Amino acid sequence: MRKGFMKKAAAIVMAAAVICTPVSADMVTYAKGPTYTAMQDVYYTKDNCVVYAEPTYTSTVLTTIGANIPVQVVGAYSNGWYRINIGIICYVKMDSVTSAGAIGIKNNADRQIADAQKTAAEIGYEFVYLTLNKQKVIKKDIYNSYVGRKVILYTKIDDELGVSFKMLYEDKIKNDINLNVTKNVSVNNFGDRTVQYLFDSDIELKGQLAIFQFKTGYDKAVDIYPSDIDTGEFVLMNTYYTEFSEFAYAPVTQVADIMITEAEIPNSLSDNQRNIMADHRKGIKYQVDDTSEYRSSVVHGKLRKDTEYVDYEY
Repeated sequence: MRKGFMKKAAAIVMAAAVICTPVSADMVTYAKGPTYTAMQDVYYTKDNCVVYAEPTYTSTVLTTIGANIPVQVVGAYSNGWYRINIGIICYVKMDSVTSAGAIGIKNNADRQIADAQKTAAEIGYEFVYLTLNKQKVIKKDIYNSYVGRKVILYTKIDDELGVSFKMLYEDKIKNDINLNVTKNVSVNNFGDRTVQYLFDSDIELKGQLAIFQFKTGYDKAVDIYPSDIDTGEFVLMNTYYTEFSEFAYAPVTQVADIMITEAEIPNSLSDNQRNIMADHRKGIKYQVDDTSEYRSSVVHGKLRKDTEYVDYEY
């Protein structure tokens, strides 16, 4: 009896010693798997969107879907996969769908879209039209999937304002682009109209360019005032004359508050002024009125020397 008790006591002591022994630095540790976040949103497929049975390339390929097909996204994995429901639960890579809406032009008669497409064609860029979903957010992974390509992404914010994102360098954005805005409109005693677009959140584009396109009608002088991201103040960028166009343009390196004023113009434009207006539409740096003094006072100090595009400082 005494011997059996001693054996049991020794076993307890050994077990306690194992529990209390510090973990050796040489012991194997296992990395955590990808995290999962539940979602409920409709995304749109890019062309040749491959659908898998599991969130891994080695799983069974269930089907391949063409462009512009809406799919219900029900979850996201931190390693780059979406969980979707297309009648069955399956998986697609994040870069094979777009959260910003359908790629492809649904309304070929839309003047805003047609004008942006014309600009892209004139400078030899691929044109991609994004229809914003209800969140009005362009996800950074979707945006960044186009970085490094000679492409212009275009989306309409409303019937007056659209924005083209011209891809210039390899610089990727770190945050989603939120295009939700509050729009304020006023008209003074002279009939001059002021429109303010106040964005929910600001984002700076380090290596890309946003060309805001504002619909005004003909024979207008349009002053464009982007806001200073640091101070929030509106600063005049340029005056755009719309004698030959129903749109005014603001090439900027940010998505932030913008104010636009428009008034009738009494005189016809000179050829020089028309050339300047055409340059603004394309976002070209070396404009007709571009001088060393102009560049020193207006153009961003960090402008890359090899670029041909506008990069304004406010």
